[in-house]
Amino acid sequence: MNNIKIVVAEASYLIQKGLGAILKKLGDNLIVQEMDKAEGLFESFSSFNPDILILNPDLFESSTELLKEDCAKLGDCKLVIISNGEELESKYSADAFLHYNDGQAKIISCLEGLKDELIKKNKKENSSEPISAREKNILKHIALGLTNKEIADQLFISIHTVVTHRKNITHKLGIKSVSGLTVYAILNDLIAMDEVK
Repeated sequence: MNNIKIVVAEASYLIQKGLGAILKKLGDNLIVQEMDKAEGLFESFSSFNPDILILNPDLFESSTELLKEDCAKLGDCKLVIISNGEELESKYSADAFLHYNDGQAKIISCLEGLKDELIKKNKKENSSEPISAREKNILKHIALGLTNKEIADQLFISIHTVVTHRKNITHKLGIKSVSGLTVYAILNDLIAMDEVK
């Protein structure tokens, strides 16, 4: 993960700057955006796409239910609620809670834990093979221009098995056309450019 994007949504300038100073201690691969108003907070997510949202619910004068609905749309973004008491912990489902009386060490520990989770998740996603070895073999044959029957005959499997593998390959890669699959095969060294008919 190159950069971890964090949004600090807090009205208090003092708390914003204090959190900013603490976040600097987590490393230089953080991008922090500060917001002091509720307007536009969740709308800006599509462009900024943060990994962590540190949010003071007091920013929202609307109902708790509307805020809960907005927070439910965060997807993979980790939610950290800033609170002044334990009553908020029963109201919101968050990945972590920071309290106003927490010391620097506790805040850093909490945020480092979330940062480590994001890094591990990203490594796991990047290290996992998108398609299996068998699917790579099928893809190679597809890219070489063979029909389902020809692939089945060459690999001694049923046509139904070939069709199932094709469906799985297109689903995993998000590529539906044979030409797109051929380009993928060439770029991933499954076939050479001169093998394409």
